[in-house]
Amino acid sequence: MAGLPVVLLILTVRSDFSQFFKVIRQPKAVSLLLASALLILGNWLTFIYSVVNARVSEASLGYYINPLVSVALGSFFLGEKLRPLQWFAVSIAMGGVLYLTWVEGTLPWISLVLAISFALYGLIRKRVEASAEVGLAIEMTILFFPMLILQIYLAQGGNTVFLNSDDMTLGLIFGGFVTVVPLWLFSRAARKLRLTTVGLMQYLAPTAQLMVAIFYIGEEVGTKWITLSLIALAISIYSMDSIRASRSETLDC
Repeated sequence: MAGLPVVLLILTVRSDFSQFFKVIRQPKAVSLLLASALLILGNWLTFIYSVVNARVSEASLGYYINPLVSVALGSFFLGEKLRPLQWFAVSIAMGGVLYLTWVEGTLPWISLVLAISFALYGLIRKRVEASAEVGLAIEMTILFFPMLILQIYLAQGGNTVFLNSDDMTLGLIFGGFVTVVPLWLFSRAARKLRLTTVGLMQYLAPTAQLMVAIFYIGEEVGTKWITLSLIALAISIYSMDSIRASRSETLDC
């Protein structure tokens, strides 16, 4: 709910309201954005569930698996061909994920839901003929009323801290900004870059989270260093191959 004002502010600054009204008159675009809104809602609720129930490791595993799903979707649905070195990078990353899965013991449903829902979200957003800002604004508008009804229901049952605690209310309002801006930037990246590239770059987020856990919070990593090293190697190989290919295309032109 708190994210909608942030998106509307972005539209105001960019003067994109005319495009917003143009897109909402297109049934196909609205249908796709409805699907993407439901996917991101499911992703958020699953992540919150994992945090509340102390199953954050399963959520972390899901975000490590997610880029592999994005790479697969980009290859099968968008015809994005991978060069041999890129396939090698993906294989290394997959090996790291499989090792992490083995260390954790099982591949739980939380990991699968988070990985598949966000990868499908990226695929749909890439196919929607709307800017990142407009698409996100329509998604937030679609989700606003269901979330408002849920908030009223929770408030009536005394199961919400919103407006009952000044600190928590301020934190939740600020959380709208924290949530929307990265999602907005992701949507822009998904439209401008190959989905396979977006997918592999998403390893940076869980890796950064792991670094914060190690060096700021002080958590023990143990054997996860092996997965971290493999994923870092995969990203390096993929990036260097992409840069080399880009330079070759520039010289050919």
